[in-house]
Amino acid sequence: MVNVGAKMDERMEINILDYRLKVMSIAKPAIERFTHALIDVLFFKSYLSGGCANNQHGFVSVTETDADYSVIVEEEAYKAFEGKSQDVKVNEQTWLPLVASTGPAMVVQNAAGISKIANSVVIPLADRGISVYPLSTYKTDYVLIQEADFDKVCEVLAQNFRITREGHLQSSEIVVEPTRVQKALPSGAGNSRALTHTFDCSDTNTYCMTSMDSKSLEPHGLAIIKALLYSGHQSEVQTSYFFNLSIIEQDISLILNVTLLNKFPAHLFFDNSEYWRLITIGDMPEGVGFRQAGIVAQISEPIASADISEYYISSFYYGHAFVPFDQFDEVRRLLIKKQNSQKAAAAAKLSNGL
Repeated sequence: MVNVGAKMDERMEINILDYRLKVMSIAKPAIERFTHALIDVLFFKSYLSGGCANNQHGFVSVTETDADYSVIVEEEAYKAFEGKSQDVKVNEQTWLPLVASTGPAMVVQNAAGISKIANSVVIPLADRGISVYPLSTYKTDYVLIQEADFDKVCEVLAQNFRITREGHLQSSEIVVEPTRVQKALPSGAGNSRALTHTFDCSDTNTYCMTSMDSKSLEPHGLAIIKALLYSGHQSEVQTSYFFNLSIIEQDISLILNVTLLNKFPAHLFFDNSEYWRLITIGDMPEGVGFRQAGIVAQISEPIASADISEYYISSFYYGHAFVPFDQFDEVRRLLIKKQNSQKAAAAAKLSNGL
């Protein structure tokens, strides 16, 4: 067999991590009934052999928004939530997390976050009708794919990436037959790139993305749990609320507004001097859904093309794009311009049809 893309090995690589994940939503009024289960998956990991002693393993992310608590956990951890309440909704798919390394062919000059992999990963998958569920953290941008799409994902990305998949004991290279490799579509060829969902720029909060030493997690766990499970209900919190805590192996990542950040000890978190604004994608009650491809691409493409950093957090109902505070107005103008261009094109088409 031929290892497609071998000539690119030194530049770009995709690693599919050894996790099988479930994505679920917990209704906000019901969160107190799941506090114990959330504390366990975040800090103790009793579902793992060895529990919290195996602190280098594990994948969990909890995001609180105005709509719900969106939770990503390993399949074994999901058993603590499965069938316990009608207040828990779960996507039926199993998700696999992949990480793309950066190389000369995919690096945008200044941009960070999902913008680095928009043109090489997110957009090619969208053009082939493959939906993704991104999760940006302080250190890494994870792209979750549905296990059912695994072969198709490899066929799309093999042209430009060497793909490996982690196993229990060792990693193995994924080999794609040359005849099955899906070549990239010409720029602009993907119909899914149109803005098909509304975007909301009304959140006035200032956010920070930060991290902390894993040794600080246990002594400050109570304060973090309070922030995650209870701060959103406090009267002084502004109209919109967002908080994310992700613990993925040794990668501890938090996204929180500066008001909440200032309630923690100043020495607790790593550098958080960069400030971000939030753009929310999707409409309730259906949200953005899991089946439609291209939702991330339609937002990320104009941002990446403008060489602007973007961190993206998916939740059960919404997409959440974080852009630099001082470039927020520029991003908003880009998206509005794209939206207006679509409306004009649609009007012209309708007029010509008449």
